[in-house]
Order: sequence, then structure tokens, then C-alpha cells
Amino acid sequence: MDLISVSRKEGKAFELRVRRHALTVDMSQEEGGSDKGLNPVELLAGSLGACIAIMVQTYCDRHGYGDVSASLTLELADDPKRVGSIVIDLELPKDFPEDRKPAVKRLAELCPVHETLKHMPTVDLEII
Repeated sequence: MDLISVSRKEGKAFELRVRRHALTVDMSQEEGGSDKGLNPVELLAGSLGACIAIMVQTYCDRHGYGDVSASLTLELADDPKRVGSIVIDLELPKDFPEDRKPAVKRLAELCPVHETLKHMPTVDLEII
């Protein structure tokens, strides 16, 4: 995997860089930021939605179906502060066969981000 670097831009805004791509991550104005990008929690949920949508879209493309989209809502929990739940509404193409939906759900649940959330990785934080 490529190195992901995070560096401060200004205020609570940070630039996340991977290969030749850059993304601004910031907090909302209510949280003391400038709202110049997704906040880290939105980025996490968005990664899950994108991962699932890409996997299911690949299946749909292979079988000649139309476009997929996803809408996510999340709730925060306390003690410790974290994402408590994520609800994903995956919209399949209109011509998608009803009998294939259970298989696509199993496929969506195999996306690497979903699997990571189910099987938490170890995180080794080193202060340098």
C-alpha cells in the first residue's frame, strides 16, 4: 500500500495525501473548523459507502445493469466517543432482479472497509 500523509493546512483543516491525490479534511464551523472538507468521521462512513458501491457497481457492470448509489447516516456514541451505528441504503438499478439481492448483499458485506469494521485492526501509534 502507498504511504498516506496528513499535514496541517490551517486551523483544524488538514491535507490528506496519497500518491498524486489530495483531500482536505476539516471540522464543521460548529466544531471550530472552517468546513473546508469532510470531517474524519464522515470520511470513515464515506469510505464504507464508496467501498460497497464500487464492489456492487462492478457486479452490475459485469451483468449489464445500471448505476448504483448509496446513502449513509451515522450516529455517534459516547464513552468512548465513536461512531455507534451506520445505516446504509444501497440503491440498485431499477432492472436489478429481486432474486439476486441477497447475493449482492453478501458481496457488499465483503468489501474491505466493511470487513475492517467487523474485524478491528490493530493500531500501532508511535510518537516520533
